[in-house]
Amino acid sequence: MKIQPSRSLKVLSILAVIALASCASSLKAPSSAPNIASQPEQASNSNAPVTKDVVPRPQLIKSAEISLQVKSIDEITQAVSALIKQQQGDILELQDFRSGNPDMEQSVSLKLRVPQERLDWVIDAIAQLGIVKGRSIKAEDVSTQLVDLQARLKNLRQTEVQLQGILQQTGSVGDVLKVTQELSRVREGIEQIDAQFTNLKNQVAYSTLQVRLLSAISTIPPQSDLGTQLQNTWNSATNSLAVVSVGLLKLSIWLLVYCPYWLVPLAIFFFLRRRRRQLIMQAPKPDSNVSSD
Repeated sequence: MKIQPSRSLKVLSILAVIALASCASSLKAPSSAPNIASQPEQASNSNAPVTKDVVPRPQLIKSAEISLQVKSIDEITQAVSALIKQQQGDILELQDFRSGNPDMEQSVSLKLRVPQERLDWVIDAIAQLGIVKGRSIKAEDVSTQLVDLQARLKNLRQTEVQLQGILQQTGSVGDVLKVTQELSRVREGIEQIDAQFTNLKNQVAYSTLQVRLLSAISTIPPQSDLGTQLQNTWNSATNSLAVVSVGLLKLSIWLLVYCPYWLVPLAIFFFLRRRRRQLIMQAPKPDSNVSSD
């Protein structure tokens, strides 16, 4: 009966050590990639050439943008699609901003994903399809993040193996539940870190390219035929007539509403004018027979 508590204490102490070890390993991230190659054995020949260590290539996430002025947006869009398909890339997004007005600038935007080693070649190939209006390339170094995630993933997998060994040795139900909970937490951390690691690797392997195609605006408007010109003139005249008619109708409504303000002064003006004429007509006329000396 005394053996069971000692075993439980032993299991708890082992779990505590494993948890502390996993936390310490996750906080301590290596600054550079681990050296996979072991120490070379001493060569029997002392005159053998000394080889230099290979510097690991930085892991970069690249993104680029390019703007082109083209003659035909439809033809260039098809050419870009065929080029990306040939280079094992994908079209992630296509936005068409074209309108029916030929006097306005028409544009189409494409978001592409291409392998990183072919990004420069694809940009140069697309630049040959029109007049380049702008170009930019950005890169982000994620080498340290990848090394950190890889080290944490390795430590968590080692902890998982150790917990599986402890689970096989434990006999009590309480110890089994505690080990199972810790094992579930470790596996959840493995899945999260593995997803982050895979996502970063995919972003490094494939670069994002934003392509914007612009159409040239015609400075000379197209000349329409006589029938179209007459039709446009008729439409303009009828529209003008409708606008003038509506304006006059609105003016009549305004005058009708404000009639008390202008009818009274107008009536007084006509009354005074008529009265003045009556006074003039009633005034005595001078005698025409009277002569001046």
